[in-house]
Amino acid sequence: MEVAHGVHRIETPLGERFVCMFLLVGSENSLLIDTGLNDTPLKVLAPYLERVGVRPERLGYVVTTHADFDHMGGNATMRELAPRARFICHALDRTWIEDIDKLIAENYGQFNADHGLTDDEDVNRWIRAQACGTPIDVEVQGGERIRLDEGWWIELWHTPGHTRGHLSVYDPRSRTMIIADSALYNALYTSAGVPAFPPTYRFVESYIATIQRLQQTPIETLLTSHYPVKRGAEVAEFLAESRAFVDRVESALRDTLQRAAEPVGMQALIAELSPKLGSWPGAASSFLIYPLAGHLERLVSYGMVEVAYRDGVLVYRWKGEKQ
Repeated sequence: MEVAHGVHRIETPLGERFVCMFLLVGSENSLLIDTGLNDTPLKVLAPYLERVGVRPERLGYVVTTHADFDHMGGNATMRELAPRARFICHALDRTWIEDIDKLIAENYGQFNADHGLTDDEDVNRWIRAQACGTPIDVEVQGGERIRLDEGWWIELWHTPGHTRGHLSVYDPRSRTMIIADSALYNALYTSAGVPAFPPTYRFVESYIATIQRLQQTPIETLLTSHYPVKRGAEVAEFLAESRAFVDRVESALRDTLQRAAEPVGMQALIAELSPKLGSWPGAASSFLIYPLAGHLERLVSYGMVEVAYRDGVLVYRWKGEKQ
């Protein structure tokens, strides 16, 4: 649907959840934000473009917000449909967006060695079937502007935290902010509104800074990849709860480490903290490794937690406030 003048939100199922792409249509140029899975361009995006009267060859830009397979999986297919479009992403996520094997190994598999985890090859095969990388034409740093028609420029923002190179798109004309996964509330939800798994922010300081920047921005409409449209007071509530969840994780983690009689491994921390932080299914608790890793790295950098290896996996011990 068109949620603001020239700004379209395109929702498609993602298992029990959904994922959204966004189309900005100007008189001079059009821009697509994210491409979903490998078959999304043919099944969803092409029919939508036709319905709103945008020929694929008129599409000037395809922005990938970040390196996750459900956001860039359709890039290669979209390139075939819109060969003149210039594909854009942030420099810090480019390698993973272009190469699915590196995305799987270096992003989804980043915790395996230190925490005694192993790849689920069935899941990896499914991801490879859902996502095909394609070369990026333009890498950005954030701060760039793109003209869609006379008087209408949109802004590319660097909004890290979920990934290092996450991008958001701001439309000052309508005060619409498209943040994809830049803020993740207190859980990812199913289409029925049931918690599916915890927020997967990874870099705590960056995530907090991104949320604070968004809170200081005049936003009338907030568009995300996995939540309903937020308008007016809903925008402030969504961002405030995203920030508050970070504080709850930090507090619960510190309390658990302070009470532990011996060093604690990641799997034990997840088992202890997951029921305190959310009501997602037990199997989905494994996604808590993303924020916990970020918080633990921050506490280590503050000198408040020390790490060691025990039986080949990392364990954490509380040291106390930095002197």
